[in-house]
Amino acid sequence: MKKVFLKYDLIYELVIRDLKLRYSRPVLGFLWTFLIPFLMAGILYLIFSVFLKIDTKETPFFLYLMTAVFSWKFFQDSLICSVTSLLDNKNIIKETNFPHYLIPVSIVLANFITFLPSLVILIATSSIVLKGVPVFIVFLPFILLIHLMITMGFSMILSILYVKWRDTKYILEIALTLLFYLTPVFYSVLLARDSLPKVLFNIYIYNPLVGILSLYRIMTLKGFGEFALEYTEGWLFLFTPFAFSVLILLFGIFCYKRNKHWINDHISY
Repeated sequence: MKKVFLKYDLIYELVIRDLKLRYSRPVLGFLWTFLIPFLMAGILYLIFSVFLKIDTKETPFFLYLMTAVFSWKFFQDSLICSVTSLLDNKNIIKETNFPHYLIPVSIVLANFITFLPSLVILIATSSIVLKGVPVFIVFLPFILLIHLMITMGFSMILSILYVKWRDTKYILEIALTLLFYLTPVFYSVLLARDSLPKVLFNIYIYNPLVGILSLYRIMTLKGFGEFALEYTEGWLFLFTPFAFSVLILLFGIFCYKRNKHWINDHISY
């Protein structure tokens, strides 16, 4: 029991340290957690709605963008920061004896904390524009947990891979770019359904990130659930993120337990 409390204390200290390093010196400080995702959503809205005239029939386009950009930024920033985290903190790892996985986990939690205020603003904006919130919003904590588990699992795996293979960072950047366009951030899933052959669409729809974004939209955008039924013959694809989150987190823990003994040797060079 004492070891468990020590781990919680250590995670708390690592999260606070990470947040202080990010926001103590910039003039706007913690306000950047709001500004960056809103600016990203604004730029995408300008490009795809104003210039390219893309629209979504499910919900106003800027709300559609906000749900995706905010949640995607949490996922992307967590992985990019975590992939080099063990090497970036090699001095701490050498000087103290604690589980290495706590470092990428603390980075994910720090990003999660900065993600939550944006989500609150999204819900407030959605309730004003759509005149209410969906009843499904009560399940939002469950979706947040799934998203957190997926991100933690990937972060642990990538941080271990980078210690041994430094190309992991560059492969991740390419993979994230590809995933961004394979995920319905700025286009409707209905557009993908109408554009892809049925076999390819069935593969596409079971991308866990497609399910995550759809779940966020169902939980925060009033009336969106009715359109989600049109994606496939049922809501089965929405259970994919849950199954995937459990598997990827367990695999992350397995990777750490299997490889923890050689991490200290590899971070020395």
